[in-house]
Amino acid sequence: MGLTEYLRVIWRRKWRILGVALVLAAIVYVRSGTAPDEYEAAALLAVTPGDAGSPAAAEALAKTYANLAETRPVVARAVESGDIDASASDARDRIEAEATEAGFLEVHALGPSPDRAERLATAIADALVARVAERQQQAREATIKPLADEAADVERQLSSRDLAADAPVRTALVARYQELTRGLTAARLRPLDTIEIVSPARASTEPVEPTPARDALETFAAALLVFSIVALVIEALSDRLSAERPAEEAARITSLPVLAQIPRAGGADAVEAFRTLRTSLMFMSTSERLRTLAIVSVDPGAGKTFVALNLAREAAALDVPVVVIDGDLRRPSIHDRLNLPRSPGLSEALATADPGAALSPEQTPGHVIEGWMRIIPSGAPVADPAGLFGGRAFRDALDAMTWAELVVVDTPAGGLFADALAIASQCDATLVVVDAQNSKRRAVRNLVENLRQVSAQPIGLVMNRVEPTPRPSYYDKASGKRRDSTQRATAPATS
Repeated sequence: MGLTEYLRVIWRRKWRILGVALVLAAIVYVRSGTAPDEYEAAALLAVTPGDAGSPAAAEALAKTYANLAETRPVVARAVESGDIDASASDARDRIEAEATEAGFLEVHALGPSPDRAERLATAIADALVARVAERQQQAREATIKPLADEAADVERQLSSRDLAADAPVRTALVARYQELTRGLTAARLRPLDTIEIVSPARASTEPVEPTPARDALETFAAALLVFSIVALVIEALSDRLSAERPAEEAARITSLPVLAQIPRAGGADAVEAFRTLRTSLMFMSTSERLRTLAIVSVDPGAGKTFVALNLAREAAALDVPVVVIDGDLRRPSIHDRLNLPRSPGLSEALATADPGAALSPEQTPGHVIEGWMRIIPSGAPVADPAGLFGGRAFRDALDAMTWAELVVVDTPAGGLFADALAIASQCDATLVVVDAQNSKRRAVRNLVENLRQVSAQPIGLVMNRVEPTPRPSYYDKASGKRRDSTQRATAPATS
């Protein structure tokens, strides 16, 4: 997914993300508002390198001592010497030291009162000064001790009675002793790094914590980010259409327009949806007239038979001669729904020398439903349905139905069998029925691509089982007058 798609996914779930973020922010606001007040005190210390180095050296040394101030030995010493009413762990959580600029560092401490905050900051600053002095002294002694020990050893050798006054080694020992003496003098006089308090701890007069508004805002921003990422992960792992806007997403992934949205509950809204579909097909701008129409779907149960029958009914209501062909030779259902015999039907007609004549109104007089609507059932099962529809006989049969202005062909599941592709390639156009509740994005996209590969003409989508949208009550008042017409589409929207 690109950036545009990421933003579209987040926008579709914006209300859920905002809702969760607001709830979390409200919880943090309440909890933060009930927390006890905390005051902050800060002490300023100056750091001076012993070798009077560059400002960069002073800044590096200040950072080192800032880290030292937060170590457990320094904090424990501050708690003990400063008579702090807290454990070393608690005190450590309440302090922070940072190098502010070259040669300076600040020690910050929190406390339930200004006095206790000042006492903790002062204790930490004093403990840090003492700890640095001890470390410097220990470093000086570590440098002096080996020199002093060696100088003492050389002095013993020079004072030995066994060493002659004119012995050649005496000259070397004297030179070494003088060198050691100079080293000891330099070590004792070398200046040490120092740290001193230049501004005693001062506490704020207003509490610095809690900050409910700031904490809630930070939580809200973090929640927006986290749950936006979660939404993207869910979208990437899920293959279902968006629950909020399934039609918009189906149109985007297939590049086909949505010609109708059939509500899940059926009723008057479903009748209006089929009339919208009928009108869209009547006035659709195409290079050729749409006379034969295949109805396909990815999976069984998506509602393609439901769409085929109701579209045919609405077209027949305009006194248009319509034929519905049950092209699902694997699991036909139209004959059961309309209480017709399955055979003879399509499969027997395609096995004859003249399929068009076998399917003429004269040969199927009992397959007329509701005046202008004629049904051709599937007929007996055959061994190779895909081969039967891929042959010339089916195309000849469609061409011979000149007495019908619209031929609607129901098909088996396009995601499972090749029959649907073979039928669609023989028809003028194809409608793809998408189950808004259960159809998978990848499967729908693959079906449309396969239809195009076999030179079928997918012209649009019919979204089935969409959530109904509320209508103004003004229009509901007149619905009772047409109650008889709404009975056509009240059957469950299944295939």
